[in-house]
Amino acid sequence: MITHFYGMKLLLEIEEAIVRLPSDARRQLVKDLPALCPDAFPADGWDAILHDDTPRPAFASLLDKLDAEHQQMPDHYLALNEDSLRDKK
Repeated sequence: MITHFYGMKLLLEIEEAIVRLPSDARRQLVKDLPALCPDAFPADGWDAILHDDTPRPAFASLLDKLDAEHQQMPDHYLALNEDSLRDKK
């Protein structure tokens, strides 16, 4: 049982460290995750995850709700495009 709490504490410390990373380092970490955790990622990395057609009803329901809210109140949502993202750098 102590091992479980130690593992949880370690995970929280890792999460906190990731949050403190500069954004470019976090982006690099995302790119490197499949290599760092090969047992947790398919051989073709993010492509397999992004193109996975497994139904996820709860996620689909959330996206449907957000779509409906956006259609009713589009001004409440930020518009992201390359120009708006470029200004954030």
